Amino acid sequence: MAPSEPRGRHSAEKTRARIVEAALQALRDEGIAGISARSIARRGGFNQALIFYHFGSVEGLLVAVARSESERRSALYAPALAEVSSLAELVAVARRLHDEEFQEGTVAALTQVLAGAVGSPELSRGISESLRPWTTLVGDTIDRLLADTPFRDLVPRDDLTAAVAALFLGIELLTGLDTELSGDSLFTTMESVARVIDGLLRSAAPPATA
Repeated sequence: MAPSEPRGRHSAEKTRARIVEAALQALRDEGIAGISARSIARRGGFNQALIFYHFGSVEGLLVAVARSESERRSALYAPALAEVSSLAELVAVARRLHDEEFQEGTVAALTQVLAGAVGSPELSRGISESLRPWTTLVGDTIDRLLADTPFRDLVPRDDLTAAVAALFLGIELLTGLDTELSGDSLFTTMESVARVIDGLLRSAAPPATA
C-alpha cells in the first residue's frame, strides 16, 4: 500500500487524477526543466511516493498527462469535427481549439512534454501512443472530407494527419518564441489556403448523380 494512499478503487482514481493535474500545472508554470517528483508533489500537496506507486516513474506520469489531455480534447471537439464539411471549417475548429487551449496553457504544457521526450525513446513511444485518440479523430475527419475526391488515394492519410497536428503544435511553439508573431494571423492565412484547396477539391469531385 502506498504512503498516505486512501483505500478503494474510486479513491485511487481520484488520487491519480490529482497527480495528473498537479503535473499538468507544473508543466504550464515551470516547463519541462522544472519537472521532478518533488516539484509535482509539492504543487499537489501529496507524498511524492504516490507518483511512483501509480505511474512507475515521472516519465510514466508525463505519458498519463499527454493521454489525459488527448482524451479530453477528443471528447470536447468530436461534435464540432463531426459537422466539418470543408478544410476551411477544419482550420476554423483548430483556431477555436488553439484560442481556448492557449488561454488554459494546455497546449504549452503538451509542447513541454514533447520537448522532454527528446532523447527518451520510452517517453517518445508513450506520448505518441497517448496522442492517438486526437490524431485518429483528425484523421477520420480528413478521410471524410477527401472521400468523394480523386485525392483520397493520392494523399497519404497518416502523413496529412501528422501535418495538421504539426501545424497546430508549431503555431503554439512559434508564437511562444516570437511575440511579434500572431497565432490569429497565422490561422487566417491557413484558412485562406484551405479555401483555395476546398475549391480545387470541389472542382475535382465527380458530379452528383440524379
